[in-house]
Amino acid sequence: MLERLSKTGQQAKGIMLVLDEINGLAATREFSLFLKSLWDANAADPERQLPLLLMLCGTPERKLEMIQQHEPVGRIFDLVRIEPLSGEEMGAFFRKAFDSVHMTVDDDAMGELKDFSAGFPRIMHLVGDACYWLDTDGRISKDDALNGVIQAAEELGRKFVDAKVYDALQSKDYHNILRKIGQLNPVTTVFTREQVLGGLSESERGKFDNFLTKMKSLNVIRGGR
Repeated sequence: MLERLSKTGQQAKGIMLVLDEINGLAATREFSLFLKSLWDANAADPERQLPLLLMLCGTPERKLEMIQQHEPVGRIFDLVRIEPLSGEEMGAFFRKAFDSVHMTVDDDAMGELKDFSAGFPRIMHLVGDACYWLDTDGRISKDDALNGVIQAAEELGRKFVDAKVYDALQSKDYHNILRKIGQLNPVTTVFTREQVLGGLSESERGKFDNFLTKMKSLNVIRGGR
């Protein structure tokens, strides 16, 4: 790598290596040992030291997993938090994406796209793609946006939520409680204990507290303030 870098000329000051989707690697000891040995080997020879920026993409939990496998890894990396996109950045993304396929977005539709995407790129891609395929006239209206949001939510659930949640929730009563919470108000992410209890059967009410504890442990819900 150092020889290849030297052939690029004066303008190349170093190499940036990005490792994305490290979920499956972070919990393996071999990966943590590899990172530490790479760091040590590069620092050991100042004359042939490679100017390397290594970026690992993942959640803070992945860093903790690597440290548990090999504690010295924690001293190698700085944690850089990437905040969700702002409303202006989301608007620019959606406008550019739909402009590229000669489609327009109504102002009220744009508001829905930004509100439900909440600045998360993965959700923005799912919502935008759903709206594109649902639209029939080249103009994303508010109804198009809401229908796209619903379809994107269903796809997001199938890909990233269903297996994790339903594997953990073997009880049919738990499934019913979760379904009833979702039916309270499909466009809000907040519910109260009283709202849910009113629609539960006697058997479900007896399991509700355990259900909440389980959902919090899975990071599906969190307590209010």
